[in-house]
Amino acid sequence: MTTLVVERTLKSEATDKEPFMRELTTDERQELRRELGAVAADWAQRLDNSGVDAGGSAAAALARMAAAEQMRRVLADLVSASAEEAVQHGAGYPELGAAVGASRQAARKRWPGLSYRRRASEWKQPPGGIGWASSQAGGTGPFSGT
Repeated sequence: MTTLVVERTLKSEATDKEPFMRELTTDERQELRRELGAVAADWAQRLDNSGVDAGGSAAAALARMAAAEQMRRVLADLVSASAEEAVQHGAGYPELGAAVGASRQAARKRWPGLSYRRRASEWKQPPGGIGWASSQAGGTGPFSGT
């Protein structure tokens, strides 16, 4: 019941644009889980200092768990880097939220300041510097250059 309410809320808050990606089907989700599980098992073997076999022991499961946790951190970094890149190409918080299935407000909370950084990088210095406008108007004061 709660999931249904959340899904309806997200759909009502979404922008008029089409979703960036469709949701995975159940089969696709299972396939991705198998593939990621194999990657985690491979990295667990690479990173394990004790030489634990990839079999069914608790140590092997804990090694896969540790590797999967490190993968989660790397994927979180990748998501954040992609969000930053999207903002550099003109995306705003509504688009960031839609890309991860969240609201604009949730995206703003997750990546604070991204939109600000984009605006700051687009700001251009006026000709003649900051005092240019007031000196052209014949003004006096700290910004007039007189």
